[in-house]
Amino acid sequence: MAAMTEFIKVNELNELDSWSDPITLYRDVFGLKSDDPAPSSRLLAALTHNGGIVLGAKVNGLLAGFSYTFLGRDLTCEGHAASLYHYMELLVVRAELRNLGVGRVLMHRLRDISLARGVDTVRWAYDPLRTDNAYFYLDVLGARSRGFAPNLYGVEDTGRDRGRPTDRILAHWDLTAPPHRHWPPPPAGLDIGNPAIDPRSGTVLLAVPSVYGEHPSRDLVVRQQRICAVLGHLIADGFHAVSCQRATDGQAVYRLIRRDHAEPSQIGRPR
Repeated sequence: MAAMTEFIKVNELNELDSWSDPITLYRDVFGLKSDDPAPSSRLLAALTHNGGIVLGAKVNGLLAGFSYTFLGRDLTCEGHAASLYHYMELLVVRAELRNLGVGRVLMHRLRDISLARGVDTVRWAYDPLRTDNAYFYLDVLGARSRGFAPNLYGVEDTGRDRGRPTDRILAHWDLTAPPHRHWPPPPAGLDIGNPAIDPRSGTVLLAVPSVYGEHPSRDLVVRQQRICAVLGHLIADGFHAVSCQRATDGQAVYRLIRRDHAEPSQIGRPR
């Protein structure tokens, strides 16, 4: 991977004149109209001056990727301040430069900066049906789910995902954890949306659509909502999503384990 990514240059973007290209890239990736909302220079200035991290990745001088984070803080049951973490609100990669390692280099740089600042956790939210992203976050980086937020931002009313609910897995990346387990590929032939137990490991498997489907029909959106509901209930019932790989038949499959790492004794279903 080092040989493949050595041509990717990542820098912190801390100056006003460094933010125009990232904002344009964001609009292009998400298919936004000129009057659709997007990150602004004012937002990025506020982040960089208050503990946030804004990163840009270039390939041969062309901006290939962009991310930004801000500081968050856990609260105790009594409402008192507890541990700090970085929350990554955005990670985008130019469409024609995906699968070159741009996202990985950006995330590794984010990890290095976070640790240097004394922050050992990064969190974010992602669409569980974008399974290529799920594979990157869970299997490549070693993050895992820490929760599920149904329709986190409300129904999307702009860009490529217009009309979709914004169900999201809440991801947690422990920057000091030992190397994560590499899970075996899932078996083929699983029924989409129906949880099953993998007898080899005692983990729960959930097949989801392997193709996201841009500009979906109403029926497809309803079907995807049902699948997200199953996934959300599994997570609420005490499971972590730890992997999302493709089976030999091309089907995308989530793998979930109990939070206490014990073998699952029951499979959560929507109630």
